[in-house]
Amino acid sequence: MDVKSLPDFRFFPYPVKHPSVESKELLPTDDPITLNTSSSWTYCGPLLTLESCNLPSSFNTWAEATISGSIMPSLFSFLAYVHDFLTKNNQSHYWLTIRASKGSDEFDTPRWHTDDLFFSPLQPPINHAKRQSLFSPITNILKSTWTGPTNQDLSTPISLSSPETEDHHHQPTTPAAQIPSTSPNPTNWKLTTTLLGPGTLFIPPRTNRLARATQQAAKAAARAADPNHVCVSVRCVGCAMATESVREQLARDLGGHGIVQASAGECVFFRVGEDDGAVHSEPRSHGDRVFVNVVPGHEADLKALMGKWGMEYPRAWCVGLPLVIGEGEECLRDVGVEI
Repeated sequence: MDVKSLPDFRFFPYPVKHPSVESKELLPTDDPITLNTSSSWTYCGPLLTLESCNLPSSFNTWAEATISGSIMPSLFSFLAYVHDFLTKNNQSHYWLTIRASKGSDEFDTPRWHTDDLFFSPLQPPINHAKRQSLFSPITNILKSTWTGPTNQDLSTPISLSSPETEDHHHQPTTPAAQIPSTSPNPTNWKLTTTLLGPGTLFIPPRTNRLARATQQAAKAAARAADPNHVCVSVRCVGCAMATESVREQLARDLGGHGIVQASAGECVFFRVGEDDGAVHSEPRSHGDRVFVNVVPGHEADLKALMGKWGMEYPRAWCVGLPLVIGEGEECLRDVGVEI
């Protein structure tokens, strides 16, 4: 399947591939899967060998502390499909994250958004007059130079321009959080699935372009409210307040568009970036959920991304596991392995 021919997003079923009889630990079981805690495991490197004995040791550390039951049958079925999909599109490296989340009310209000681009084509250096944040992509809503509506109240609906007008005014820029790619055609898409719990919410294809325009207008209004804002920390209060304001605005404005979700045994291909990305949100989930996110990338680009955070490549690590250090005491640990 050539990604160039695919739309903004599409659901694909992936077959459940039963491993050999010798690998009994990978066979599907009737044991229920439950979570002990909320945490995540991440790997960045070449495509993994899909054998439990060859996975990075940090995966076993994470799985034993986080999950009761086994996600291996469904995880390996999904990754087998991912590897085939990536290979057919000349990709052999990825950033893989498995996120386990206990139920909460965090997404009772949808968080409609498009994912930020990780990589952008290499551009000549630009002398910016103002400082730009090098931290989390959450700050991107205050850094774009999109020249949409600038005098609208966030509490009122945002009117949208026609597609022709939108194309005329929209001048996309490269957020500072992106990594300049060594390729003229960096990856701008990902594959995801949910192994446990509800699937990600998507705005239906027929109105996804309109939803993107609504998102861009809401972000422009937030930027216009504080045009001189400059981030000075990773956790910027100003950016957080603007992000929450945009979230509430989009929850109102996109509430009538409807939603679609992948079913069990399906994964989602979708594009990222404000210009072509699929508008989506985490689902309401009051029970356990296991979500898998795959971002493909060229080896040099992923090395640069890891280097930005001071990490070697390839590498695997887990975040969010409690470490007991004494009676009544605990801290969080980051278990990392250079491979």
